[in-house]
Amino acid sequence: MTPEQQAAFTIERPAPIAVTLAPPVAPIVFEARPLFLRWLCIATASTLVLAALAVGGFADGVSGGPLAVTVLIVASTAALAGFAGLLHWRADRLLGCDGAELAHLRHDAQLVFYAVALFQVLGMIGALLGYRQQTHSAALPDGQAAVHALTLGLGNGLTATLTGVVCSVIVWVMFLHLQHALDRPR
Repeated sequence: MTPEQQAAFTIERPAPIAVTLAPPVAPIVFEARPLFLRWLCIATASTLVLAALAVGGFADGVSGGPLAVTVLIVASTAALAGFAGLLHWRADRLLGCDGAELAHLRHDAQLVFYAVALFQVLGMIGALLGYRQQTHSAALPDGQAAVHALTLGLGNGLTATLTGVVCSVIVWVMFLHLQHALDRPR
């Protein structure tokens, strides 16, 4: 066969459908998030500390108003830690640039700072509720029962105070970590 005859019998195969219909795929590039990963380590360590305190019976016997304040502090800490994580995620993307977004991020970081004082105040409110709870013990006729009620109320109040202090330290560390990254010269 001559080359002209071969060309007449040659059938060109079309390209596979997937190749012709699908656009070229860009490679997936993952951004490094070192600030967020460090926050994740802080959050994990904080969770382990709070879990160890809970398992160790830190809040056993707490009741009434101090228990409600303690639960409120721990729940607020979890929510605020999530917000701090979001700020760390945003900071990883924005640290290379200056501008309005970075100023907005600094403003949002101040909310984390304000929570430090809020948790301490909530802890003191829990202490006051515990003291209030123990004032009912003065009406008990038995001295031993009155002392037991007094120590129980004081213990409840101190549990709420200590919870506020521990949670404020956790949030304070997250705030300082973010603030240090935002203020570092680039």
